[in-house]
Amino acid sequence: MTTRKSRSTAQSAINRLELGEHPDLGDIQSWIEAKNGRPIVIGELSTLRGNDICGLWFLHEGRDYVLHAPLNSSWHRQYIILHEFAHMILGHRCTPTSQRLVDLPGFPGGPIQVLGRVSFEDEDEAATELLAGLLMERLSQARDLPSDPAGFSKVFG
Repeated sequence: MTTRKSRSTAQSAINRLELGEHPDLGDIQSWIEAKNGRPIVIGELSTLRGNDICGLWFLHEGRDYVLHAPLNSSWHRQYIILHEFAHMILGHRCTPTSQRLVDLPGFPGGPIQVLGRVSFEDEDEAATELLAGLLMERLSQARDLPSDPAGFSKVFG
């Protein structure tokens, strides 16, 4: 579901980012950390299988955590991280939960705040996907890399 509103939201968000001429993933991370006033920790979580959830954003003890499933491609890893960053940029909120989503080693029990997703097909998720794509394209252009390394656009148009 990519409506005009989702596209407008994503485009407006990317226009507000002050990343400089040749940004990288670290520049986006630094911008979000400055905006939110908390550090972001990125890591791989082997218990995420990537079937239903490839990435996860949550708050714990004054830090944002972005965890991702083990991935074979650095391009895919970057996209998953950018997707979670897009949620942060768009101001989507984490909500308190005591639901045990996955085994999170190193995080003691008790509720943590996790991004509360209602649907994979709502306006917020559509805007997040669009913004992640725009960020990926921006990073690819900055490094003079192909934005479509697998050639999907040649096959699917």
